[in-house]
Amino acid sequence: MIHLVSLAFGSFAPIEPFNESFRPGHPKMCLTVDAETPARLADPVLHQLLVEAFPGLAAHECRADRGPRGPRAGIVLVAGDSAANQAHLLEHLTLEMLSFLDGIRRLSGVTCAYASPPERSDVFVECAQPESGSLAALVALEAVNAALAGAPLVPEYPDMLLCARELRTRAAGAWLATGLARATGLSRGRTAAALGALSRVRVVEEESYAMNFSGEPLYRFVGVGDATGQA
Repeated sequence: MIHLVSLAFGSFAPIEPFNESFRPGHPKMCLTVDAETPARLADPVLHQLLVEAFPGLAAHECRADRGPRGPRAGIVLVAGDSAANQAHLLEHLTLEMLSFLDGIRRLSGVTCAYASPPERSDVFVECAQPESGSLAALVALEAVNAALAGAPLVPEYPDMLLCARELRTRAAGAWLATGLARATGLSRGRTAAALGALSRVRVVEEESYAMNFSGEPLYRFVGVGDATGQA
């Protein structure tokens, strides 16, 4: 399991030279994470599972270990450094989810591995809205850890992201699974499962009423808050 050590927001200007695609001074999010050691899955297997669940990852450009021809298509894994690879995959998945949540076509990031402790990395991603960043980081971390544990990612995690975006867009009021299913185009069963998963990670909470004639639970989007730190 990858553990989130800290989450912070700021400009983090000193790391901008590590990726020339960073926009100078653009707000960023930093996740400090400890990778799973030893990893239960080989890095290429974890990579493939994430791409199968979130196909947009295959279109990412990666500047890690780039050659003279510039960035490479897809996500580059570094041989012999599973801790850095786990964090790097988390970086790309967080960027993919941020792009989906906020409708931003292009975002940049970088992963910086620690010499000590060797399992630790700082993951920096461009992020203008702390609420979006916190939500993307939480769901991305849950998805990577589910993959490491051998749990299926599809349809639960893409559905979680779709439902979270819809709930966040229309934040007012409580939702039944049937109403959210109509808004997202998902089946009622998949929507209910996604709401249950979002409730588990406290992105939504179930409303309690003295009387509820629908017979269905109602959920309200509460988000995951803003930054735990500023830099």
